[in-house]
Amino acid sequence: MTKHESSVFRLLSKKYTYSMLKKLEEGPKRFKDFSDVCKGEKMRSQRLREFEKLSMVKVNLKREGRRAVSVYELSDIGRKTLKLAEDIRRLYGK
Repeated sequence: MTKHESSVFRLLSKKYTYSMLKKLEEGPKRFKDFSDVCKGEKMRSQRLREFEKLSMVKVNLKREGRRAVSVYELSDIGRKTLKLAEDIRRLYGK
């Protein structure tokens, strides 16, 4: 198993990973849009950085008034990773 593959499997076992990926499946999301599935800002930020590092999300800047806001969107790798997580959940009946 490669280091990258190992990192993906480790990430899948972490809290909030699945729920945040499912949220992204609905469409592009801002940081605050994840507050219903992950209350802690530090944890949300950490997961999104991990998703980005593993190329599971694309990050785009969007202007909201005078501010630039990061918008997160599932990449093809992110979609495939979510499918893998769903297959694992089905395998174990969750």
